[in-house]
Amino acid sequence: MSGTIMSINSASIICDEQQDLQAKTVEENEERITPSIPPSFNVELQIDSEFKNLIPPLSVEEKTQLEANLKEFGCIDPLVVWEGKSIILDGHNRYEICTKNQIPYKIVEIDMPSRDDAICWIVNNQLGRRNTTPEVASYLRGKRYLHLKGNREDNLKQNSPKCKTCTSEEEVEDAISMDKAKSLAAEYKVSPRTIKNDAKLSQAIDTLADALGEKVKHSILSRSPKMTKEDILSLAQVAHTQGSTLAKQIFDNKQGNTSIVQQIKDKQRVPNPRIVGEVCLIISKGDPDLKQYSRCWCIINAVNLHSCAIKTWKMDFPTVKPENLEPTYTVSEEIAAQNCQRIRRLADIVCKDGEPTHIAVLEALSRMHDPANLTSKQERILCFLEKEYNL
Repeated sequence: MSGTIMSINSASIICDEQQDLQAKTVEENEERITPSIPPSFNVELQIDSEFKNLIPPLSVEEKTQLEANLKEFGCIDPLVVWEGKSIILDGHNRYEICTKNQIPYKIVEIDMPSRDDAICWIVNNQLGRRNTTPEVASYLRGKRYLHLKGNREDNLKQNSPKCKTCTSEEEVEDAISMDKAKSLAAEYKVSPRTIKNDAKLSQAIDTLADALGEKVKHSILSRSPKMTKEDILSLAQVAHTQGSTLAKQIFDNKQGNTSIVQQIKDKQRVPNPRIVGEVCLIISKGDPDLKQYSRCWCIINAVNLHSCAIKTWKMDFPTVKPENLEPTYTVSEEIAAQNCQRIRRLADIVCKDGEPTHIAVLEALSRMHDPANLTSKQERILCFLEKEYNL
């Protein structure tokens, strides 16, 4: 296979926050591009798996179209290669297709001082593409931030002027990290918080790639299946703390449109402690449908694995979480159920009738401490309403 190689000095592509100096260096080095190997030289290139996995994968349709274009028009754009190492930085898909079909290609070599610089160059190159999705952009920004931030020991050694007032190693690291986040935030026109959230997302996706395979990572970034950031972070936590088997099971269930966050919550719940016939107070926290029934008593009609069916003074709820039900003392569950039924029969009629005073009385009865232990006045009021409505 024939290839034409050109060389670019490294300083032009180093990931550096000083963007003006970077741009100037790029211009100077582009003027010094010179052929280094005759066009007929056969070049065997290397593929680095980490570098390749930074490149968003093509869909089957996109790859088919790219192959058709390369066969018809040839490989017009040169592949970008790390000088001296022959590792591809850009053009993995073109290289694969050209190799398969014996299509000639050109290459451009770029000198990279370090692996981190190479990764930053790949990230910037991908972010500059017009078809980058929000998920891919977030992932790549996070990768660049993590590489720019460096490891903890490097941060502590830097001890930049901004950190001279820091009183602990943690403050030094936080100050340097924030400085990097602010720099990238200004470059990408987002907030520093967004950059740090991008880093969390990037780490979570890489955790899932390690646990479940690169195909899972690519499916997440290509929105198949569509997962929220909360889904991704939660699933990565499961993979890290409970292993890949459980994480894979949850991910596979997501393919059937089952919420990942809800799956995790269900698996973490303790067995339902409620029992049929139990009298409980309704706690509306976290469930807006229960808000108007907060602190009302109810009777549990059925107990499921992670929910209960309940009867209130006014309506039934088929699925209420155990944490929204607080057991209350009653002298007799049987009498409580009988009184609940009496009040419920009245409510069905009174609410249709629309008499506000009678509705208010029934609502007050729904909030009494023990529905099995009516006071004499409460019993008389209840009997009066039953007589009033011919019950």
